[in-house]
Amino acid sequence: MIAKVLIQWHTKHGRKNLPWQKNFDPYHIWVSEIMLQQTQVATVIEYYQNFLKKFPTILSLANADIDEVMQSWSGLGYYRRARNLHDTAVMIRDSFKGQFPNRYEDLIKLPGIGRSTAGAILAFSFNKKYPILDGNVKRVFSRLYGIEGWSGLTLVEKKLWGIAQELLPDKSIRIYTQALMDLGATICKKNNPECPQCPLIKQCLAFNKKLTHLIPASKPKKDLPIMDTNILLIENAKTILLTKRTEKKVWQGLWSLPEVDSTDPRVWVKKNLYIHQSQIITQGTKTATFSHYKLRMHFTHLNVQIKNDMNQIKNTIWMPLEEIEGAALPSPIKVLIKQCYKLK
Repeated sequence: MIAKVLIQWHTKHGRKNLPWQKNFDPYHIWVSEIMLQQTQVATVIEYYQNFLKKFPTILSLANADIDEVMQSWSGLGYYRRARNLHDTAVMIRDSFKGQFPNRYEDLIKLPGIGRSTAGAILAFSFNKKYPILDGNVKRVFSRLYGIEGWSGLTLVEKKLWGIAQELLPDKSIRIYTQALMDLGATICKKNNPECPQCPLIKQCLAFNKKLTHLIPASKPKKDLPIMDTNILLIENAKTILLTKRTEKKVWQGLWSLPEVDSTDPRVWVKKNLYIHQSQIITQGTKTATFSHYKLRMHFTHLNVQIKNDMNQIKNTIWMPLEEIEGAALPSPIKVLIKQCYKLK
């Protein structure tokens, strides 16, 4: 009954013009699903279109240099998603002869593809009867069935997966899956849900009990730990020294500003660039917030004068200031550089 109502509702009110809805190519569906994790549709559209222009096929992505992939992803955040895309493309090229797998058991083993993403790929691309349970769908089911706990709790999530499986229709799985996503994104919103427009208003326990403002429960808040780091913005003849992040932690694979142990930047400059004189332009602190912690960046902007082909450190480049905007740099680092140079 619920599936039938949603399918009928989507015919009149669902979204049908999103760029990844133009075909059922699993590569296109997969890229869109990964980008839509933790990111709003309005932000994803341009990135999605540009990404497919750059990497039109899964083989072109697999054969690309990871730096190219990270550059195309720059500004979208959660950069592990980009690394997972590239790693998965390589695995599909090498282990599946370049053909996107259409079995759940194969998909779930690929980097960055969880249960819900696998379900979406199978439903949209292969018209297979598999459930999804992204954030929007969790909210719809929680309100519909009056489930008051936080959806991240194991018992609550298990119950939601049971509902997702039970409600699957035997036909029109693509339309039903999209309808669920659309309902959560456009009607059953986290704040100020448009309940009078909802096709499931009669069945919704949260609405009938006047609990939509309490369901689903918010994730329990906790104070995020603060990590401190010292970074250098070293300027030389309108170029900036960047270093490749190779460690398996935040911003891995991206270009960033040098991170140093010493609180005195001139010590690092003297030791690594062999420069005895440098001019400090400004110093300050910027904080970047991540899902599990806050990064407090103590930065020093200083000027040096050397030839850019001299004193080259491994995994570093001198990048012209005008190229910073299009480079594969973390957003907080780009913001910091722009602020130091008063750029828009």
